Amino acid sequence: MTALENARKAAEAAAAKLSALESAEAEKAAQMAAERDAHQREKDAAFLNQWESLDAELLAVGSKSAADAVYEGADPISAIAVFWVNRAKRNAIRLYARGAFFRLHGQHPDDTFARELSVRDMMIAGQLENAISGAASRHAADLSEALEAAWTVPDGA
Repeated sequence: MTALENARKAAEAAAAKLSALESAEAEKAAQMAAERDAHQREKDAAFLNQWESLDAELLAVGSKSAADAVYEGADPISAIAVFWVNRAKRNAIRLYARGAFFRLHGQHPDDTFARELSVRDMMIAGQLENAISGAASRHAADLSEALEAAWTVPDGA
């Protein structure tokens, strides 16, 4: 046998070994991808079971009006900021829920599922004005009730 034949046989053996290693690696990668997909499906199903409660929690935290904040002596800007921050977080949750639905079911959800909250202009100045005006009206009503109770003789007395 010549050196050339020996080199060919060695090259063929190396090519066969390389092919087997590549096949084994591809099989392992496919198995890992299948496991990752199965795990993601589990996570998506679990998320879809709780996304609405996460959304409701953020709604509850961000639902205090700026007028209530002013009435209670708190900073209205904080109340407005909390509202908008939680609104953005709710939209992030809703977007993720639509993605999880797609990954789990292989199709896009209908338009009513986890609908994005509409984008509105923040109009901070207008919200502050409304908050202060609403709180002032409530304080005036409280004071009027207190004045009436303290300084008005009730009928029949």
